[in-house]
Amino acid sequence: MYDRVNHGLSIALSAMLMGGKARLYFTHGSLVYLKKGGDRKIDSLDGDEGYRQRYMRNIEEEHIERIDEMIKNCKEMGAEIYVCPASMSLLNISRDELIEEVDRVMGLASFIAQSEESDLVFI
Repeated sequence: MYDRVNHGLSIALSAMLMGGKARLYFTHGSLVYLKKGGDRKIDSLDGDEGYRQRYMRNIEEEHIERIDEMIKNCKEMGAEIYVCPASMSLLNISRDELIEEVDRVMGLASFIAQSEESDLVFI
């Protein structure tokens, strides 16, 4: 999950650096990165231990940004962050447990309807 969230945030940051906008929708396992004080360890990179170790080394050497830094950078550039209420319910996460960068909890259908004029990228 870590690499997928990282790649999604990289796409958003790149789009904004090119003058675009980004509205990010987090669901299921990605919510761990939006919890206050949540577990930020890199525990799942498709079960490939060598890949996980290389990824960790690149983060430690600052070749890859940490997820929390990327979220802050996205917000500073004007990104909007939304969270799936069904995923929150499944994972027993309340709105109060989410970091301040989250703009709104919104269902997927509403998110898609409000993003009608936008390109959508699902990771």
